[in-house]
Amino acid sequence: MKKKKLIYNLLIINLVLLAIFLYSKVPTLIIFAHKIAKVVFVPVIIGVFFFYLVKPLNDFLLRKGTKNSIAAMLTLIITVIVLSGFFVFLGSRLIREFQQLISKVSNTLQNDSLIKGFNDYFTNNLDLGWVYEKIVRYVETYVYMLGKRGMRVFSYAMNLFSVLLLILVIIFYLLKDGVKFKGSIIKLVPDRHKDKVFSIMNESNRVLSSYVTGQACVALSLSVMVYIGYKLVGMPSALILASTTFILAFIPFVGFFVSMIIPYIIAISVGIHMVIKLTILFMIAQGVKGRIVVPLIMSKAMKIHPLTDIFLVIAAASLIGPLGAFAVVPLYAVIKVILVNANLITADNKIIYNKDK
Repeated sequence: MKKKKLIYNLLIINLVLLAIFLYSKVPTLIIFAHKIAKVVFVPVIIGVFFFYLVKPLNDFLLRKGTKNSIAAMLTLIITVIVLSGFFVFLGSRLIREFQQLISKVSNTLQNDSLIKGFNDYFTNNLDLGWVYEKIVRYVETYVYMLGKRGMRVFSYAMNLFSVLLLILVIIFYLLKDGVKFKGSIIKLVPDRHKDKVFSIMNESNRVLSSYVTGQACVALSLSVMVYIGYKLVGMPSALILASTTFILAFIPFVGFFVSMIIPYIIAISVGIHMVIKLTILFMIAQGVKGRIVVPLIMSKAMKIHPLTDIFLVIAAASLIGPLGAFAVVPLYAVIKVILVNANLITADNKIIYNKDK
């Protein structure tokens, strides 16, 4: 029996590997898969993320006796108003700081003497000038292409509008018909497994909700900490840098360290004293995050070892990109819930089968 099971598992693995190999040999399928991912999966992932962010407000309205459709619409309207108010209030400042940031980074990257001094101070073997030169050339080429291809920019804008509209529609229907969607899946399941599948869906929903809301709180607290720190050490463009930290902090563990890159480039242009201040600031922020914020907020959200998180994020970022790094941890947690409960279902079936015999 064990040999048959081993052969069966090996056969499945070989078939999967063969399918992946054949898929990689068909460029049309790869292009089609990328198009589908861009058009469908990206809006769905972002829509599900925002759904869990605004779900507490929708649940509050439902508890007050508001109908599903009205509660979903009110939740969307309030969310759009709050986000619009935020961008109107801080938009001009963010744009101004972003322009200053681009100028500052470009000047730093083009300052050969500064690069040479920094290299001499830290290492005589690593040539950062070549890397910086490549980055500057890439940025200049990209800006030139944007200026020459106005129609493509217009096309990008229309695509962006379509994606945003699709995301809003996804959020609305998840808020409005989420319970119906769950019920329609339960109907497809055999009666003896209905309770277990219902439990899987509830547990997956709890894991995703806890992760998204918890990660949002962690990202917000971290961005507030670094913003205050930037102001205290006299860091230029504090708001836009803190906003970048907020966005990247949604990528577990790795995101915060990635958000350090641009601040360090700016700190180099200011001087070694700013680099030291920035290092101390990041050490304090990371310490507070790791010892206080994450255990307090995320302790019950995920039961995944930090090392597993890091490997998942790095692998997903390499294979899929930033969106993969963002979505891989909650997806892994949901798959883990499904597999654990699937094993329980299999064990129950074996017990029932043995009793029947």
